[in-house]
Amino acid sequence: MTFLRPSTPHPLAAAAFEPAVEFLRAHLFSRPNASAGAQRYRFEHCLRVARVGREVARGEGLDEDLLTLGCLLHDIGKYDAEKDVDHGRAGALVVADFLAELGWSPAESAEVVQGIAMHVDGLSNPRGDEHGTDQDAYGRAYLRFDTEPSILARSIGECDNVDRFGAYRVYDTMRYVDFLGMSTAEQQEWISGYLEQLRGQRKSEYSTATVTRLWQEAIDVQLAYFTRLLAEIS
Repeated sequence: MTFLRPSTPHPLAAAAFEPAVEFLRAHLFSRPNASAGAQRYRFEHCLRVARVGREVARGEGLDEDLLTLGCLLHDIGKYDAEKDVDHGRAGALVVADFLAELGWSPAESAEVVQGIAMHVDGLSNPRGDEHGTDQDAYGRAYLRFDTEPSILARSIGECDNVDRFGAYRVYDTMRYVDFLGMSTAEQQEWISGYLEQLRGQRKSEYSTATVTRLWQEAIDVQLAYFTRLLAEIS
């Protein structure tokens, strides 16, 4: 499989960033099916992923403005899909329309739109199984792509993964599993299992050396914390 790197910067990406921040904010905070806390988390998560994207682009010689823009907008469709696994494809619809309003042609937006579409499950096109649907929550058919995703398109989801395992996720994970509601024995068992998962996930390799390094660094933070926590409560 061959991935192509851009030879020249995207001519419109830099100017689109600030309008995209405001569009993202307005879109997420207008979703009636998400709490204020969830909306705020999602917006801040997108900003963090954009920061990761900029670092990856600089490290790999990718189009810095385009990757940062794609990472910023990657979760804009979080609350627009019938099934969560499809929220990347739902977001691709929103972003394609937004960029068209800014004057981008379909060819100019295709790379970032495809990256957003595939960032959840690695599939650009509708799943075609019982786990997903072929349209968003408002009945709009998902986009279809007939080209292999570029390394930049793949990097959008990979940058998302880096932040999903950042320091914030330590708190979020423990809250999600109701760690404080567990007995000490249950806490020990849960941490042991989670550490095993983390060790396996650390072996994942991504499209670029920079993302792989950032991923391993994020996992190492969690490994260190939960190893220490297990020792303290044992």
